[in-house]
Amino acid sequence: MLPLAPLLAVAGGGTASALDAGSPTSAARAAAALGEQAGAFAVGLRVALLVGTALVAGLALVGLVAPAPAGRPGRGIRVTGWVAAGVVAVAAEVVHLTGDVAVLGTVLQVVAALAAAALIGSRWAALPGAVLLGLLAVQLGSVRTGLPFLLDVAYAIGAAALLGAAATLAAARRGSAATRTRVAPPQGTLEARRSRENAEAPTVQFAAVASGAAVPDEPAGRGGPPLVPVAIVGGLLATAAALAQLLVSGPQTSHDLVGSPYGLASLAAVALPLLAVVGVAVAARPERTFRAGGAIAAAPGAHDSRASGAEHTTPALGAPRPGRELARIGAVVGGVGLAAASVLAALPPPGPAPVPGQPLLRTVASGGETLAVLVAPLRPGPNLVHVSGDYTAPAATTPVAHHHGATPATATVAAGDAPPVPITARDGAGGGWAVVDLPPGKGTLTLAVGTGSATVPVDTGTAPEQAGALVGPDGPECASALLGDLAGQRPGTPAPEVGACPSDALSEADADALRATVRGIVDRGVDRIRLVADDSPRSVQAAAVVHEAAPDVSYSDRPDPDSALVVVSGWAPARAALDDASARALETPTHLGGTYLAPWLLTPGVVTATASSVLPLTFDPQDTRSRNYAGAVAALFPGEPPATAGYLAWARHEGVPPAPRPTLYGAAPVDVPMTSTGEHHAGTPNPASWFPGGTVVPVSAPLD
Repeated sequence: MLPLAPLLAVAGGGTASALDAGSPTSAARAAAALGEQAGAFAVGLRVALLVGTALVAGLALVGLVAPAPAGRPGRGIRVTGWVAAGVVAVAAEVVHLTGDVAVLGTVLQVVAALAAAALIGSRWAALPGAVLLGLLAVQLGSVRTGLPFLLDVAYAIGAAALLGAAATLAAARRGSAATRTRVAPPQGTLEARRSRENAEAPTVQFAAVASGAAVPDEPAGRGGPPLVPVAIVGGLLATAAALAQLLVSGPQTSHDLVGSPYGLASLAAVALPLLAVVGVAVAARPERTFRAGGAIAAAPGAHDSRASGAEHTTPALGAPRPGRELARIGAVVGGVGLAAASVLAALPPPGPAPVPGQPLLRTVASGGETLAVLVAPLRPGPNLVHVSGDYTAPAATTPVAHHHGATPATATVAAGDAPPVPITARDGAGGGWAVVDLPPGKGTLTLAVGTGSATVPVDTGTAPEQAGALVGPDGPECASALLGDLAGQRPGTPAPEVGACPSDALSEADADALRATVRGIVDRGVDRIRLVADDSPRSVQAAAVVHEAAPDVSYSDRPDPDSALVVVSGWAPARAALDDASARALETPTHLGGTYLAPWLLTPGVVTATASSVLPLTFDPQDTRSRNYAGAVAALFPGEPPATAGYLAWARHEGVPPAPRPTLYGAAPVDVPMTSTGEHHAGTPNPASWFPGGTVVPVSAPLD
């Protein structure tokens, strides 16, 4: 393993993404696309480093196939090698100074590049060339593992062979890269008599001239045929590897293949090496001039030299026209193909293909912003569309700053050619929301945000409608559960299906928590309860549990000073009730018996509406696992707040069971904001926390 250490030390090579493209989940793709992307300078460094390395390695290694006479390559080849080595040296040093690349690997790459350039034309150049080829393979595949990494290695080998052979053909000297032919002189001239005298000697050259064949005047040297198969095989290997990579790593939809930078770069990595092979193959076809039946026959484009009997040189491998130019074009095209493959690591990864019945999580670029989009249930009929950003601006054209950029308040979404539907904010939830009718089968959603627009491919299949609570008032909580499920998904596990929403039924754990909470309220001597519920199945069942647990207290639907406020509705009605209670409390004492929220109402959009509230929970929002969930969902969907439903869905993937007994937690604003990593930053509330600018702490022992 020791010889591999220097190779791995420069594996980064200016890469910007660490996405494992072997089997990434929807969450991994979304988080990578929304994360910090490499700038143009870093991408340019990576391209220069990889293309320069491939060219020097290729020029060094082709010496094993077609060594230069006496080890002296042409001036053009030497200049090309030294220029490429200089580019590698500068790029490697800059990457080391600006990135996280070990000095040992940088020194190895620089020394190998300079040594290969100095030894080009001899078999000794194979050693530094092999080192450079290994570095190129590791650097190109540094963001992948498994089969995708091996395909990148194959592409690196093929591209280096193609570039080295094509560049050698293009830079070969005119005299050593052309085939010269003699044309038989006109009859009766002095030269004709000399030709007849020479015919007495049984030479191959004269026999060829007499028969009208082309006669080589000097060997082809480095421009000779051995390089042509090397270039063709290398180009075909690169093309096959890029095509296999396209099938393995994506894009997974034709929409992304032709409509995204990642898809276009992938197509270029496939097509350009093949185009370079065609150019080299055409350049390898020689043009001949010969005598046939006493007349001069010339290849198309050759001039007639019968009158002068002059020596005529026809282009062959590496000749200036057209072979040398075609070989030069082939080398450039092959280098551009390698550059396209190099930038894939710095481009946002392609999104997953839509699957009917599964939540679709994508990222789009619109209006200068990168936004996350969730579409569910992805069935014919009404579908919920959730978009990251802030859509609460009072004016339609006012930009609203949020933690992932400034998103204009005007936004719409449309299915195909249908009229657009506005994307709006919802009480108790973050981001933008819309309900859109999708037709059966494949189609697109068009998002228009501010001055930009973007399309998302969708596929609803042909199954019947099954949106349910997802497209109703409780849609944001249901979407939170789906995002938690996606955030917790592991590579290789089945993608989550859109099923029942949390508001469809009251869980036994939540029923027990409500019973214990209400009994505690009664034990404190409170004899009046204001109960806030809605018409969802869970809320109706929860209201029945509250009445059953405290049958002797009086219930009211209006606020009063001595009552306790118990909220068992969904997010939006809860937010409205708390806003109303908080406004009344500024004028007169209200709900002195306390404010108690159902467990599913722990989300910033609800708990921040009141100065203090109490919730019965079976998990600790301040422990490491809860903070990890909050950070994961925020990275997956910028601006998405943590919520009980999302945490429980995420915890199932983590194998974290809820506590057997609930504990009362108090939610209140405090002046010690905490980040998702537990660090304190006074005055900068963390938007991914359970209570931005506040905290949620236990205020009781576990309840019976």
